[in-house]
Amino acid sequence: MNKFVNKTIAMAAVALAVAGCNDELPDTTGNSFGQIALSGAAKVGETLTATVTDGNGVDDSNISYSWTADNIAISNASSNSLTLTESQSGAKVSVTASYTDNDNYQEVLKSNDTNTVVMNFAGMVTITGILESGKVLTATLIDDNNFNAESVAYTWFADGLVVNDAIESTYALTDNEVGKAITVTATYTDNDDFNETITSAATALIGTASANTPATFSGDLTATVVNSITDALTGTVIVNDDDSGENTIEAQTDTITTFGSFSITVSGDWTYTLDTSNPTVASLLDQNDTLSDTISISSADNTMAEVVFTITGAAEVAPTQVAKITDNMTDDAGELRLKLDSAIAEGKLTVSFLKEDKAETADGSAKDAYIGLFGESTSTSNAIVDLRIQADKFVIRDQDDIEVSVPFVPDVWTDVEMTWDASAASDSVAPLVTITINGTSVTTEAFSSASSSLSDVMAGVRYAIFKFGDNGSTIPNAAYYVDDIKLYSDIDGTAIAFEDDFEAYSDGDSLDTDNAASPYHSNTAEAFVELIGTAPGEGGNPDNQVAQITDNMTDDAGELRLKLDSAISVGKLTASFFKEDKAETADGSAKDAYIGLYGESTSTSNAILDLRIQADKFVIRDQDNIEVTIPFIPDTWTEVEMTWDASAASDAVAPLVTLTINGTSVTTEAFSSASSSLSDVMTGVRYAIFKLGDNGSTIPNAAYFVDEVKVYSDIEGTAVVFEDDFEAYNEGVSLDTDNADSPYHSNTAEAVVAKKSK
Repeated sequence: MNKFVNKTIAMAAVALAVAGCNDELPDTTGNSFGQIALSGAAKVGETLTATVTDGNGVDDSNISYSWTADNIAISNASSNSLTLTESQSGAKVSVTASYTDNDNYQEVLKSNDTNTVVMNFAGMVTITGILESGKVLTATLIDDNNFNAESVAYTWFADGLVVNDAIESTYALTDNEVGKAITVTATYTDNDDFNETITSAATALIGTASANTPATFSGDLTATVVNSITDALTGTVIVNDDDSGENTIEAQTDTITTFGSFSITVSGDWTYTLDTSNPTVASLLDQNDTLSDTISISSADNTMAEVVFTITGAAEVAPTQVAKITDNMTDDAGELRLKLDSAIAEGKLTVSFLKEDKAETADGSAKDAYIGLFGESTSTSNAIVDLRIQADKFVIRDQDDIEVSVPFVPDVWTDVEMTWDASAASDSVAPLVTITINGTSVTTEAFSSASSSLSDVMAGVRYAIFKFGDNGSTIPNAAYYVDDIKLYSDIDGTAIAFEDDFEAYSDGDSLDTDNAASPYHSNTAEAFVELIGTAPGEGGNPDNQVAQITDNMTDDAGELRLKLDSAISVGKLTASFFKEDKAETADGSAKDAYIGLYGESTSTSNAILDLRIQADKFVIRDQDNIEVTIPFIPDTWTEVEMTWDASAASDAVAPLVTLTINGTSVTTEAFSSASSSLSDVMTGVRYAIFKLGDNGSTIPNAAYFVDEVKVYSDIEGTAVVFEDDFEAYNEGVSLDTDNADSPYHSNTAEAVVAKKSK
């Protein structure tokens, strides 16, 4: 059967309650306009019913109905109800009612469209595996409507009788099933809200146990690591064994290998740590100079396999050229503007960009960058679509009802794709647009352009504009970089109309009108070609030194603790941190990192302020009424600023605090500390603590990095009392008490100086 429904469109199997009114309004006064409503589910096999109400009264027998699917008439559909068939699958249905009401007013009512009509594609469940006692059978379910695998309920049968407690997608055969045929039933609700109960075909009769079946291995059996990487690699090996209870691996812990150490759990999760100090490893020259480290593993039945690690020298990253846009004019913004010879009705733009973090004016006001598509007018309100890249988020100009949940990360290359379709556009019908950021679509389906001048955009895209700043100020300390621009004359991206990777220019070439070879429009300003040392997506200074905090103790957490000589009544802390994505225990439980300010007690409940950095968000400990809406992005450097004011604090009055993350304040004004011991915090901050994990478990596969720690004795940040960028140490030096030169408190644990690109 053909699949009619695009499964990326959200279904609507809930009852509809859509209403419409007159397409044509009578001139006569005194008419009470009629209303039409649809009820029913937009699913094949369900019935839609139209209900007309009119304050002037109407005889149902006088109403004429006509139904359409995607604005095409449905033949022989002339009653107030319509049972949906496969012909309407994938379309949006509406109904029009025409009648003369009881006061002799003529009415034409058209309902709103339903959601896209979906149809059911029956699922299928099959059984695979060796039909012998002691082997494992697997039920495989497929359904074109898609489904949540965790919501499927399985029931296994032997010769038609239910097998008690057999409710998973796999079943281990026993001697009880010998000589019997096996079936399985899957019960679930698919993603289009169709209830399914599917039963497999019966197997042949189950035989007695025979010889052992060797296991097979899949998953991460190979990996590559650069010879400078000190962080542990992780992966998972999957064991498949038809013999019951044998799909596990013999565990290894810290096995010494030729060039490192290796551990693997019974479930197949492994870690590999390269010995970067090994002379052979250190001598590798580049990515073409390699070594192999091979580790043997075995399954529960002693089937052997190998995990092979390829070790390479560091790749020589070829420099790349990009367009650099600045804004140093008070009467104009920086801009790279492309004008096409003629408008393209349907197409796609792809581009990579990097906006530097400190994109702000001299007085500290944050400034935006833009990626915009325009028709015949380049007025901002007339854009087909205009993506604003703000200090901490993306916004689509003039589309307040569309929230962009994809986070913006400064100083990181980001990929953007925009499509447009003006094939059906007119001076009253807007083009349709999509936006995708780093592979994630902003909306589930195309949305209408918000252009205020549809006549200017109905022919499609004529201009693509990359802009930085505005016309009223300058941005002295930052730039906006653009690379790999491609403009296509089709949405699928097969026909290139324009492309530029900026490699054909010389470093420093202007892209403005003073360069006759520039393909860009004369409105281009402050845009020139720059050679950068890393390719898009690569990090910054690889020799940057930081504090690396780990947690491999079962009775304590990893911690970097600073104790001041005396408490500071009013002040500020600033720091950068980087929490790795896999900050979890061996069993997969996610673990938090912390940044905390304390007074005379370091008990967690007594903190002046304690920021918890969880797996996917920030939380302020003991401040349940404060929601941190700023997203946490793992594996990315994040800037944090905390201030405190205990000048009016006492054992009955809490200090006031503020919290800012990546330049965005968490609250609109200072809030009171939630410390449970105000007498311990009334004199201000004595301790600053950076912590990873807890006292009850370890985090074997991840670390928490801290850099640029500064403590000030004023909220404005003019009087530094402590700072550390960790550049004065040797790499690998401990910051614990075993280093007499460490300025940190004796409770510091598992904190060392490491290199981390920034």
